[in-house]
Amino acid sequence: MFEDRYGVNSYARLITMLGQPCVTFTEIAERFGVSRERARQWQLKYLPDSPRGHQRQRLCLLQHEKRKLLTDPLFRAFYRDARGHFRSGQFVLIRARDGYRKRSVRLGPHLVAIKNARAIPSSKRSAATSYVLTSSVAPADFIYYRLDDGEYLVVPHNLVPRAGTTFIDTTASRFRPYRNTFAVVPGTSPAPQLDDVRDHLREGESDGAAIGR
Repeated sequence: MFEDRYGVNSYARLITMLGQPCVTFTEIAERFGVSRERARQWQLKYLPDSPRGHQRQRLCLLQHEKRKLLTDPLFRAFYRDARGHFRSGQFVLIRARDGYRKRSVRLGPHLVAIKNARAIPSSKRSAATSYVLTSSVAPADFIYYRLDDGEYLVVPHNLVPRAGTTFIDTTASRFRPYRNTFAVVPGTSPAPQLDDVRDHLREGESDGAAIGR
């Protein structure tokens, strides 16, 4: 048996490594003290339907591109705020020429634009914090606005005039019900927190060519 030769839990380690597209056959071979060809044969034997060759390389590239998204501060803030409200299959990335779009995603069937709101310095007349909300030129169903101090808005696109508008952060504002919640987006549901971006972000079937970055 495999574990008789390579040690306790060696089979589970092999399957885990074979299931990670960024782990090469050379790395697997070195880990088990075999040839690269033997590692390739193990994949054919134990995971015959798993991606191979160029497909495996492509999956590795996509995995790196997904992780690169989290180096963008605005996308990272959006992901942090949205991840607890949607199940993994609902969070769909949109392909771009150089990876994935950083300023739009799909939450289920709904297209969400991702933007920063610009804070307006408070005046003597009002101590309330105000923000400039710019509209999205590209198609969108909802707009996520990052505010200051970890706050955010998720607003239906049709509520924001093409010329933009101002959000005065008071209870009287028509935008206040959209503050720090994704409830306006149909399909919102509490979901387990996932530590690995690969578990939560999946690639969309559309290339999103009409969607602005």
